[in-house]
Amino acid sequence: MEIKIQTLTPLWTGGVDGKCDRLYETGILGSLRWWMEVLVRGVGGEVCDSTAEGDRNSLDMKKYRESKATDQRQKLRDGGLTCDVSHIFGATGWKRQFRLSITDVQETLKWDKPLKITPQDRTRGWFLNPGWLGEFTLNFHGNSNTLAKLYTLLKFLEVYGSLGARPQLGYGAFRIINIKNVPHIEASCFDYPRSDQTKITEFPDLRTFTFFKLRFTPKNLNWWHTVPGIKELRTNRQSWGELEKIARNGMIPTTPALKNYLRYGCNWSNPPLLHWLFGTIRKDERLRGKVAFSWAYRLENTDEWEIRGWMYLPQDKEGKVFRRDIINVFQENLSQTRNCLQALGLTATDYRTAQLNIFPTPNPWQPHSISEMQSFLSSIVHEETNHDQEY
Repeated sequence: MEIKIQTLTPLWTGGVDGKCDRLYETGILGSLRWWMEVLVRGVGGEVCDSTAEGDRNSLDMKKYRESKATDQRQKLRDGGLTCDVSHIFGATGWKRQFRLSITDVQETLKWDKPLKITPQDRTRGWFLNPGWLGEFTLNFHGNSNTLAKLYTLLKFLEVYGSLGARPQLGYGAFRIINIKNVPHIEASCFDYPRSDQTKITEFPDLRTFTFFKLRFTPKNLNWWHTVPGIKELRTNRQSWGELEKIARNGMIPTTPALKNYLRYGCNWSNPPLLHWLFGTIRKDERLRGKVAFSWAYRLENTDEWEIRGWMYLPQDKEGKVFRRDIINVFQENLSQTRNCLQALGLTATDYRTAQLNIFPTPNPWQPHSISEMQSFLSSIVHEETNHDQEY
């Protein structure tokens, strides 16, 4: 299976000297595994905590060979490898079930200098290292079942997710240009024999995600000059030059403005909760944020721009799930198109049309069932499969 990809926002797969100097397969694989864990948890599969001591999955090859099961998944479980994601991505005693290579790499824009974006009245800002921009092809080799899962994953990420690291800084949005050798997709591709009552844990789970997309058509090309954090850079000749170069290629780093609005411009009843929700790096404390916004990127062959994002609310370590105060803030501030545009420094006179869509419907901001998530994934795949077969 060959999937040709074009970046919509910078891609980060690791690098040297603060730059993503080339595309690293390990960076792509890491993000694919993270998102695969999200999907598998959401549809009832079992995923281990690979970071916890003493909880690393491994395969006992002797028990695997002695298993009488005819189903491959059950044979692996009989051998002690219970993590469904490890069945695909590998674990101790069990190799990854596919090979990945990156070819046809064409860098379309050199982003040279880092950007530090600090909105007005903030003492600390967001530091954006130069990411990679261009087109490339991901080549997957493996059995049909594995390729079907990877195909589903990539189609999902194209619409809602990201590739590579630093999605909370807006990196990694992409579009698929074409796909060759589309695998046969079974209806049961992500169907695991688990109960709809499978417990939601503190780990990312598709059942707890809400996705949103903001589209707007500005009245002028320089709409981004008034975005909080960006407008403050006009006095910095070097940074402004980098911004203009990036803008000409159809992308604007609007992520800091939206993060700043949501974190500091909304009425939070419990400020310490913000570290858990938005992430923090303080001394020995390192928490990954649970909210992400992409940069703004111009849609192909149009004057329309789009920003995608997601939020998830897993169970925290205190056993609290879906706190009502968090949901209220998100509903009030991220369910209104006007609020999102104002966070970008835009008023009604600055754009012609704007639309905000939230997924999954009809009940965003709420936990979903496993069956709902299976239908959600199926709709993404089957909406485009016929089109992909043409390539």
